[in-house]
Amino acid sequence: MPTIRIEQDVFDGLKQLAEPFVDTPSAVIRRLLAEKGILEKMPPRAKPAPAPAPEERALTPVLTPQPVYEQFLLVTLAQDFDGRGDKRGVTQAVIERMVKQGFIAPADLELVATGETRAENTITWGRNALKNRGLIARGSRRGMWELTEEGLEAARGAELPKPERR
Repeated sequence: MPTIRIEQDVFDGLKQLAEPFVDTPSAVIRRLLAEKGILEKMPPRAKPAPAPAPEERALTPVLTPQPVYEQFLLVTLAQDFDGRGDKRGVTQAVIERMVKQGFIAPADLELVATGETRAENTITWGRNALKNRGLIARGSRRGMWELTEEGLEAARGAELPKPERR
């Protein structure tokens, strides 16, 4: 797709002709060219699909949010592994703790493209988020998850969430 540059006053004129949140500069130019007979008019845009009915929303799988996994990961690493453990063991311990406390929904146990469950996958993403926040060490050897001093401190003050009724 070609890129063009236009002067500010031309751009301001296009904005006056545009329908906010609908038209792009290209759509306004297309409409003007169609009025001149240079281009064919485009068919009107399809309306967005209506929101799902309540009974359809009930079929949408309920997944445990990643921040919940992060809290359990912090606490499990600190309490069960003294701040350092292998990925497989820590992941399994987090899932067991979450199951006991009613946090793992059936949708969390479905397999994803990597061959692991959504829960296992989300724990891995949660570990990355904690690492980016400086709570899990970056320099640990492959497959080892280790809390930093900040991570240990955060785990000491962490309260695990209470399960909601599903």
